[in-house]
Order: sequence, then C-alpha cells, then structure tokens
Amino acid sequence: MKARDGTRRGWARVWAGMLAGAACVVAGPAGIAAPVSYVREVAPILQRHCNGCHHPGKAKGDVDLTSVASLRRAGRHGAPVVEGKPGESVLLSEVQGAEPAMPKDGKPLSAEQVAVLERWIREGAADDTPPSPPMPTEPPVYASPPVLGAVDWSGDGRWLAVAGRGEVLVFDARSMLRVRRLLGAPRKVDALRFSPDGATLAVLGGEPGVRGILQCWKVEGWRRTVHAEAGHDLLMGLDWHPDGTRIACGGADRTVRVMSARDGSVMASAGVHSDWVRGVAWVDDGRRLVSGGRDRSLRLLEGVTLGLLDVINREGEPVGMVARRPGSEQVAFAGGESRAWLYQAFARPSAADPGQDPNHVREFDVWQGGSTALAFSPDGQWIATAGAPAGVTVQKVEGGGRVVSLPGHEGVVFGLAFDAQGKRLATAGIEGRLRIFSMPQGTLLTNGVPVEVGTVAGGGSAKEARGR
Repeated sequence: MKARDGTRRGWARVWAGMLAGAACVVAGPAGIAAPVSYVREVAPILQRHCNGCHHPGKAKGDVDLTSVASLRRAGRHGAPVVEGKPGESVLLSEVQGAEPAMPKDGKPLSAEQVAVLERWIREGAADDTPPSPPMPTEPPVYASPPVLGAVDWSGDGRWLAVAGRGEVLVFDARSMLRVRRLLGAPRKVDALRFSPDGATLAVLGGEPGVRGILQCWKVEGWRRTVHAEAGHDLLMGLDWHPDGTRIACGGADRTVRVMSARDGSVMASAGVHSDWVRGVAWVDDGRRLVSGGRDRSLRLLEGVTLGLLDVINREGEPVGMVARRPGSEQVAFAGGESRAWLYQAFARPSAADPGQDPNHVREFDVWQGGSTALAFSPDGQWIATAGAPAGVTVQKVEGGGRVVSLPGHEGVVFGLAFDAQGKRLATAGIEGRLRIFSMPQGTLLTNGVPVEVGTVAGGGSAKEARGR
C-alpha cells in the first residue's frame, strides 16, 4: 500500500506542478506574452480545419496533422512543421496568402489563427500534451457510490457491463454476480457497447480537455486489445458498424470519427458540427452515418468519407444522444430541453420548405429538465427514455402509448439498456445504483450499488451490494 500511495503522491505532484506552471505561463510577467499552447490553441485549429483530410486513416500528401510528432514528420512536400523555422514549415505556406491552398474545400483560416500557428512554430513548436497516467493495478476505492454513466448487455445474453469511475464492472447476466473489474478504463466513461457478435466490448470516454480514449476488450479472457487516444477532449456516443470492424463516435472537440476496432487508428474524421457531437448511429446497413450535436442538428454523413449529405432535421433541441431504431431507417435522439424525438434517416427532399420538418416522425414523453438517455427494445417496438427530474418511462414507438413507468429513481439516469430478449431493462446514473426491471411489467428485480464503498474487494453481487 505504501508503494501505491507513493505512486499516487508522485503523480499528484507531477499534475500539480504542471498546473502551477501552466498558470504561471498564462499569467506571465508583466509585458511578456505567454508561449502558445499546442493543446489549448493549436490543436483546436487543426482539428477544426485540417484533420478531416490529414489523419492516420486518410493522410493526404502523406501528412498527418493529429499530433506534434506527426506534424514534425516529412510528408510528400516536406515537413509540415520545422521547429523554430516558420519559413520552412509547409503547414504555414499552405494556409497563408490571399488564396491559401488549404483547407481545400473549407473556409480559410483567419489571420489570427494563422498568427497562432506561426508564433507556435517560431517559439519551437513545443508539445504540452499532458502525459498519460500509468495504468492502475488495483481497483479504485469509492468513498461514496460512483456515478454510473453507461450500461449495456451482450447480444448473447451472457454479460452486463456497467461504467464506473476509471473502470468497467462486468456481471454475469443470469446470476447478476460481478465477475470482472476492467481496470484502466477512461477516467470518464461516456459510452460502452458490445460488438454485434458479442466478442468485444468497446469503451469510450477520456479526460475532459486533455484526451479522448477508445478501448476494446475481448470478452474471451477479458483482454484489452485496443487503447487508443484521439483528440484533446472527451470522445462521446459510440456505435459499432454492422460488420464489427469499426466504431463511430463523436466528441467534445466537435469532430465525428470512425476508428478501427482492430488497432484504434482513425479511419476517417470530419468537423461537421459547430458544438459537441453527442451521438452517432450507423444507418443504411452501415453505408451512412447519422451524427447529432449540441448545435441542435442531426447530420447525415457518407459512411466512408464522412462527407456531409444533409441536415435531416429542422433545428430543434440540443442533441444529447442518438440511437437507431432496430429494423428500420429511423433514429431517435434525446433532446436536452424536453424530450426524445424520432426521425427518418433520409436526406430531405430538395424542394422541401425550410420551415417544414419532413423527416420528423414523432416525439415522446416530456421531461421538465430534458431527456438524458434513451434505448430501443431489440425488436424496435418500444423506446425507453429517461429525463430530469429523475424518472424512466417505456413507450410504444408506434403511436407513443405508455407501456410502463419505472419507479424509485432519485437521481438523473444516464444509462439505459434492454437485454437481448427485451425482457429486462437496466438503468444507471447519478445515484450510483444499478437497477434491473422486468419488461413489460416494470417489476424491480435488482437494486444496488455495484461496488463496495469504502473498501477494495474482488467479488460481489449487485443484489447484495448496499441493499436491494
């Protein structure tokens, strides 16, 4: 324990020193400008305007602009960045001038943005990306029940995965005994999902303002096969491609990404939203992708290039999450202001009146504080929605009739998931309690905190941990 405590104290000193140094740099002595920060100033410019065409999965001109290391590597026409030498840096020559060559199909960078890049290079193109913390070897100690941000059942009915703090808890879906604690998950887990064949669990999240993280765990032996970092903020809202080879996600950096399930590499990315991208869903057998953002838009994207095909909704509520209705070309999104909405995932007719909403199908129960989560039953006949103040309801998708209301929640619910047969619904959220209800009766089967509070323990039961 002393060794672990020493390690924690050492990392605490490292982070404290970095934060204190950052504060000094930002403030700086009177009259001295602070050095340009790659993480806070340069990376957001590149993510927004350049990374869609220059990332590992699509490195036009053999140029990858997603990290400082790749910026320093020579492409087909030279190195994008030469430390201390703006005049020799190809990146600057491409974005400067009255008619800049790049971004090729986008709005030119502003004079202020070009000046940031030029000054960063002139100052030495320093990389201030914080180091990744070491992978933990012991489970976290919880002083209070942790927020449970996501849940999912495996398609074969064997497992239930629940997101804790920096870990994923795995339960036997039949006995509800906890069988694994997957350590080293992102500090904040935004979403988790089993692959279509049930062989892999994808876990998505990261560290706010620092890095996004995708992990993949093989169910057989619960081995982590992928730990990939992308961007400098949280990744959000994952969906598996139907063929199980790639994963789509959004992010707080306003970017849609498609990442390889084999090695986590970015296969495509696009900055098509003006705010956080909170959810994505594959449609048309994986040929197209729908993304939803806090900018109140649902966008239909080409599935390989992520090129924008259309905005399929009329501007309405901020999008909190997105899910495809099984067996259809419809998607639902959780509205951050009132309710969940259902839409056809088609391009709008070219002659459509801008004031109309031709893809709109229906909306569901109103939540005073907005909808926080949603999930479809496997047959697509029911939709469960959660919202604020605390509550969960299940409705028929066709017609919107109420199936059941689920009682007892005392905090906002962030995770909803039907099991593979649609006979059980799992809920989890800010209370730190995992609840399982029978469907359609709504009978409470399990109600407990899925971790030991105040101790480190190896096993346990969701039914027994902290009450029923």
